[in-house]
Amino acid sequence: MPGHGMLAATPSLPEQDDQVQAWVDALLAGARASGASDLHIDPRLQGAQLRLRIHGLLQDWLWVPLRWQQRLVARLKMLARLDLAEQRLPQDGRLNDGCQGSIRIASLPTLHGEKLCLRLTGDEQRLQLDDLNLPAPVADALRKALAHPDGLILITGPTGSGKTTTLYACLQALDRQTRHLATIEDPIEHVLPGISQTAIQPRIGLDFGQVLRALLRQDPDVMMVGEIRDPATAEMVVQAAETGHLVLSTLHTGSALEALTRLRHLGVPPWLLADSVRLVLAQRLVRQRCPHCAPELPGQAGRGCTHCHQGYVGRLGLYECLLMTVPLAHALQAGAEPGQLLELAHAGGLPTLAASARDAIASGLTTYDEVQRVLGPCACPA
Repeated sequence: MPGHGMLAATPSLPEQDDQVQAWVDALLAGARASGASDLHIDPRLQGAQLRLRIHGLLQDWLWVPLRWQQRLVARLKMLARLDLAEQRLPQDGRLNDGCQGSIRIASLPTLHGEKLCLRLTGDEQRLQLDDLNLPAPVADALRKALAHPDGLILITGPTGSGKTTTLYACLQALDRQTRHLATIEDPIEHVLPGISQTAIQPRIGLDFGQVLRALLRQDPDVMMVGEIRDPATAEMVVQAAETGHLVLSTLHTGSALEALTRLRHLGVPPWLLADSVRLVLAQRLVRQRCPHCAPELPGQAGRGCTHCHQGYVGRLGLYECLLMTVPLAHALQAGAEPGQLLELAHAGGLPTLAASARDAIASGLTTYDEVQRVLGPCACPA
């Protein structure tokens, strides 16, 4: 088996149709062995390019001729119980590869056939807060917020920044024996024992808002809403947090403070934000420098070795934590502008993503290039 992040050997193409099942199993095992989080099957004119996302970056892995592309897609759709005859509409499903967890699969019709994207999830039982390696002040603040019986905890960041992983780790830290925990997701990424989980189904009109309204009649204590996307959901989430429920959710914003601005733009009154929001955590994922081949000079990656992939091994989080302090709440209620809110946030000890990145570089955990790739060229100049 290859080292962390090293590409696994590509399984040989089958010679007969009766070898397809074993070949597909070998592909999935090889993708996992390479440390990939996603497997893309991209259709082309004469076949399909298989690509792996490792440490956040896509790279080519295996070319599959047209004959075996069709059998590969059919086999995966069958395992995920998707409609084999339907190739005109997107479909979503889930399969279990018998290795380390379930696989989420999504199909999309393209010019040259169906594109499949497989999310290779891991063992959900290992998703604990301690496994996230949060900075001590951030971890303490998050645990205190989770200890409240009500209020809103928001995790923000772009797609692929680890928001869902953090949400699941938070759920794992909560008592499921004496409280009703429920989630609304798109889709369900991990199955957690003792938690009521519902996947939205937009095709039949079952969206976040509709499920949330129904869930509030089910006497929940803690709710996880996968994402706040529209004004109606934003209003219900904040009102639920205000009326005795602990609510966890996500927003696609660049910083912790921007989450408050985004909710205001979605129509949530400032006074309601001030009363309901407990904590906002913004996060990003950057590749971690390989300790085996990294040069002594900090901030630079190594050349690559048997332990890593291109000088990096695994990923680590950069975090920005915003607590709703009394001065910040008063400023929100008074309708303060974002600049004023930012000053108060910094006065309350808000660590920025850029500061978190500088600390990670100084500690030899990541590199200037990686930080600039994720946060932008001005975030942490070399």
